[in-house]
Amino acid sequence: MYDVIIVGAGPAGLSAGIYAIRAGMDTLILDKSVWGGQTVLSAEIENYPAVPSVTGPDFAQRMYEQLVELGGSVRLEEVTDIDTEKRSVTTANGVYRAKTVIIAAGLRRRTLGCKGETELTGRGVSYCAVCDGRFFTGKDVVVAGGGNTALEDALFMSSYCRGITILCRSDRMKGEEALKESVSKRENIRILYNVRIEEIQGREAVEAVLLSDGTVLKTSAVFIAIGYEADSAFLKGQLQVTGDGYVVAGEDCHTSAEGVFIAGDLRTKKVRQIVTAAADGAVAALGAADLVLKM
Repeated sequence: MYDVIIVGAGPAGLSAGIYAIRAGMDTLILDKSVWGGQTVLSAEIENYPAVPSVTGPDFAQRMYEQLVELGGSVRLEEVTDIDTEKRSVTTANGVYRAKTVIIAAGLRRRTLGCKGETELTGRGVSYCAVCDGRFFTGKDVVVAGGGNTALEDALFMSSYCRGITILCRSDRMKGEEALKESVSKRENIRILYNVRIEEIQGREAVEAVLLSDGTVLKTSAVFIAIGYEADSAFLKGQLQVTGDGYVVAGEDCHTSAEGVFIAGDLRTKKVRQIVTAAADGAVAALGAADLVLKM
């Protein structure tokens, strides 16, 4: 029986782990893939207080090392089920129980849902420019998206790709002004507005995209950067969620179930940034610690 089980090892989960361990709690942190969450997909982070600039992978590693120095760790096990009444968490390796649970599962990248996307994923279709961008050094690629992620992906690849075309579905990019300005200064980045991808074409690998205006644009890769969606299917109705899957909770991070907290981007809130995810982790951990002391 643990004091707290933390589901997810992104900034919210790692922050919760750091605060929980410092509060003297017996802590188990689980994640299905790797610590760091969405930060490992960021080429550069420039808006975290006291850290002017750092790569996403480096930021994630620093948070993890801080956790390890306190005696914590992350088990790479995918959570398939949660029983909020029993406060138990199920993975392929078994069932874990705790006095409290903090859910910090985060979000996942959206897909286009167009023809050819699934078939060519891993063969030119990618959802991570930081992971796969360098495979297309000297080649032409497209980025589908109209916000910060698309701008960041294009900037990251502009140093080694021959040409990057951003495909924006609306008549303007919605990202931060600083990112827009940086993109405007790169000669090998262009933006096409009011277009969307209807089909990704290619036999063994991506060769072209068919756009909504009928244009066929040759490309070696398609990087999909159209935002994120809630990753809450594993909750299976255990908690109150919104229509689009976000867990309902206020700034205290308490969910509709006693002893179960939500931290990070999966919580209902207006601002989803690394700094707010980390703050949620701290709030949830301290709330859990207070509850454990009363048991």
